[in-house]
Amino acid sequence: MHDVAFAQVLRGGTLFKDEAQMREWRGLRAPYDARLSKVFTLRHLQRSSEWSPARMLSATFLHGSFDHLLGNMLFLLALGTLLEGAIGSGWFLLLYLLGGFGASAASLWWRWGEPGGGLGASGAIAALMGAFCVVWGRRRVRFFYWFFVVFNYARGPAILLLPLWLGWELYSLLGSDNGAVAFEAHAGGLISGALLGALLVAVRQTRPAFMDEDLAAQVDDRWERAQRHLGRMENLEAERLLAELASETPHSADVALARYRVARNAGRTQEALRHAQTLLHLASHSAQQTRVQLGVAAELSKDGIAVALPARMALIDACLRNGLLADAERSLKECGIDAPRSELAQHWFVLALRHGELQADEQRTRVLQLVRDQFPEQGQAVKARFLLENG
Repeated sequence: MHDVAFAQVLRGGTLFKDEAQMREWRGLRAPYDARLSKVFTLRHLQRSSEWSPARMLSATFLHGSFDHLLGNMLFLLALGTLLEGAIGSGWFLLLYLLGGFGASAASLWWRWGEPGGGLGASGAIAALMGAFCVVWGRRRVRFFYWFFVVFNYARGPAILLLPLWLGWELYSLLGSDNGAVAFEAHAGGLISGALLGALLVAVRQTRPAFMDEDLAAQVDDRWERAQRHLGRMENLEAERLLAELASETPHSADVALARYRVARNAGRTQEALRHAQTLLHLASHSAQQTRVQLGVAAELSKDGIAVALPARMALIDACLRNGLLADAERSLKECGIDAPRSELAQHWFVLALRHGELQADEQRTRVLQLVRDQFPEQGQAVKARFLLENG
C-alpha cells in the first residue's frame, strides 16, 4: 500500500506471465482498490517515495493512536500559547502549515526510496518549537530537564533550547534504529520553524510587549527554592540556583552569604573561602549586613584563616558608617603591624567623631587621646590635639 515503486510496477503488468493473468489480477484487484480508497488515512498519509504536496500537508493533521494525538497536543498547548501570543494567530497558523510542510519534505528526502508512510503533527509542532526558540531569543524562560534520574526546572535563554532539541533529534536519528519515529521530520521541523521564526523577527512581525509582559509576570522563586534545598542539606541543588542568582545580582550579600554557607556545609573549604571573600568585599549599607560580614570574618579567624587587609579596613569603615562603634574599635585593636598607620589613624579619628555625634563625651575624649598619643606623626594627631584643647 505504501511502496509506490512496487505498486507502479505491479500495475504496469511486468510481473505477470501473460496478458490473461494480468487481466485476471486486475479484475480481482479492482474491488480491493475500491475498498482501500474508502480508508481516510490511506488517502491522506505521506508516502515515503512519492512527491505529493497535498499528502505532505494533510499528514500533519493525522495520528496513529490516541496516545500519539495526546502527546502532540500537550506540546502544542505548552508552546503554542507562548508562540501565538508572540506572533499572532495568523502568523501562527501559517507557520504551523509551512513548518509541517518543511518537516514532511525533510522526511521525504531522508526516506526516499523506502517503502512506507508517515503521519502525525510532531513535525509541525517541532517547527513551532524552533520558531519559539528564535522568536523569544535571549529572553529567559523556564524549562524542564532530566538526565537519567536527575530532573528539575531551570531558567535560560530560549535560544539555548534550539541546539539542545536539534542535537537530540539528530542523535536519535543517527543512533537509533527505531523506524517508527520520524526523527528526521522532527529535525526538519525544528530547522524550518527556526528559519521562519528568524524571518518573522527580521520583518518585525513579533510582539515584544507580550513576551516582556509574560516575563515580568513570572514569579522568580529561585531564592525560596534554594532556601528549601539548604534546609534539606541538598547543597548541590542549592548552589546551582544560587549561582544563577549570583550571576544576575553580583552585589547581593544574601546570595553571597548563602553560597558561603552551602560550601562550608559541604566541606568545600576553598570554595567557602572564595565566597566569604566575595561577601566581605561587598559595600555594606546597613548595620545588619555589616554584622553578617563581621560574623563571617570571625568564623574565618576561628578557623585560622586570616582576612585580607583591604577587607578588614572596609569592614571597619562599614562599622563606622553604620553606627557599630564597639565593633569598629574591637576590629581596630585587632589590626596588626601590617595595617598602614595613616589608615589606622584616620579610622580612630573618625571613631572619636562618631562618639561625639552621639554625645558620648568620655568615649570621644578617650579616643582622641589615643590618636594623639599613638599616632603623633600623623595629621590626625594634630586635629585630635586641637579638639582636646578646645573642647
